[in-house]
Amino acid sequence: MKKRFENKNNVLLVNITRLGDMLQATPTIAGMKAENPDCKVTVLVEKQFEDVCHHIPNIDEVKSLDLGMTVRSISREQDGIVDAFEYVGEVVDDLRSQKFDYCLNMSSSAYTALLLKLVGIERNGGWTSDDEGYRIIESDWARLFASSVYHQNRQFNSLNLVDVFRCSADVEKHPSHLLMNVGADALAHAEQLLSEARFTNNGPLIAIQAGASQEKRQWAPEHFIKLINIFVNSMNARVVMIGSKKELPIIERIAAGCNSPNVFIAAGKTNIPQLAAMLKKSDILVTGDTGPMHMSVAVGTPVVSMFLSSAYGFETGPYSEGNIVLQPVIGCGPCNPNKPCAGLECHDTMPPELIAKLTEMRLREDFKTIPDGLADPRHVIVYRSHFDEFGFCDLQALNSTQFDAWRKYRDAYRRVWLEDLGGFKQPEIQTPRPMAFPMYDEAIAGLGNVIELASQGERLIAELSRLITDVRAPGQSLGTVNSKLNELDRKIEQIGFHHPPLGPVTRMFVFAKENLLGSDALELASQMQRVYADLGRRGKKLGAYYHSIS
Repeated sequence: MKKRFENKNNVLLVNITRLGDMLQATPTIAGMKAENPDCKVTVLVEKQFEDVCHHIPNIDEVKSLDLGMTVRSISREQDGIVDAFEYVGEVVDDLRSQKFDYCLNMSSSAYTALLLKLVGIERNGGWTSDDEGYRIIESDWARLFASSVYHQNRQFNSLNLVDVFRCSADVEKHPSHLLMNVGADALAHAEQLLSEARFTNNGPLIAIQAGASQEKRQWAPEHFIKLINIFVNSMNARVVMIGSKKELPIIERIAAGCNSPNVFIAAGKTNIPQLAAMLKKSDILVTGDTGPMHMSVAVGTPVVSMFLSSAYGFETGPYSEGNIVLQPVIGCGPCNPNKPCAGLECHDTMPPELIAKLTEMRLREDFKTIPDGLADPRHVIVYRSHFDEFGFCDLQALNSTQFDAWRKYRDAYRRVWLEDLGGFKQPEIQTPRPMAFPMYDEAIAGLGNVIELASQGERLIAELSRLITDVRAPGQSLGTVNSKLNELDRKIEQIGFHHPPLGPVTRMFVFAKENLLGSDALELASQMQRVYADLGRRGKKLGAYYHSIS
């Protein structure tokens, strides 16, 4: 694997957002420890997520950032602004005193980027700021993350974000699952709760996470009621409904609809470690793309997960071997996570009978294939999570992908990024096969234009470098070349917008141009030369791999 920074002795990892994000960082943290045994790892998190870090292995020190207090102080104005300034100053001074030699910022926020610039750590992965305070992306892998989640580019990504971030930290050795410790006290609490359930069935213990972070990602209560009734009446199952107190209204509605002694509500009765213990005691979890999904695989319990609306299985799917992921086949998905949805047609692509059958198959560990006709590939693709030969998580389709219009591009991009960014040699390109989706192949014609424009860019940069070194060259000539480069860049970006399958490769180019560093004209020209060369090389690989995939 290609690496920017080999040795790490004192690492700061910044991840201040959500519970699931912290759990998804655990293979990276473990990998840094495996490759640098004497390395100290300090994690900086938002205050409300500090507790969970004490249940994650391989973390040596936890530092919390009270963003809530900072925002409240600023909103008070006057003295409050001074209080916020002093607090941030104390945080910066404390972090500086630690003398970190490497930082991975997994948060893309401008706040953390500026904070890390003030701390002044020399070697970085992820996001930081330049001398003028503008946010910059330090590594190609972090730029790939930014490119992959950029608007319409998501459906062309097949690399789990856990792998993208660990590669941003140059981590090759890593566990093939998330990690979380479960203590004896938490297990005892889970056992006590289950003893109160008074189940009459004695079949598998199935955990259900009915709530979701957004209403549009929450499967309908009617679907859950039907599913749970199948579990209880046809599978002799015991069902425990997990979640937080704020999710109780929907959970209680579902439990009332089932009206069975074999449905027990544990939601609101567990803290984070106790929830992890409950999941560890369970045989399987049925969920959407949620924090408990990540927690479940971290404690070794498999999941059947439904990726609805804005959720995308290839991106944030369960990071361990042998989970089941359902992804709707729908033109509007995955949708924008920041936009509401009035339709929710994707919810009806996954009937409760299908979820029940897949859960039963996973409990029997009989799920490497599924019967013909079980899942209609026109509406939903059923995947099994596994790891490829390079140690990257992937999803293997268990039913037909013939209606998955973007599969060829997704597979081609996977090969491009693994080879070009990671140095993982891909299979030799075979004789091109017939096109599966002629209506989508017109983007390849646009790719030819991108490759030609990249070549033009290299020639213009060569001319620019000549003019820079020629003391007799008129300034107007430099301006002319620069104008041509700006117009060329605009054309490249527009091709990515016009041909959605080319969005990822052109967006990588845009982010690379935006993250040039330094003030020396010749050095900047050299960096630009590499950016155009990267675009041309990746474009050629994308076209070759696309045509070789059946």
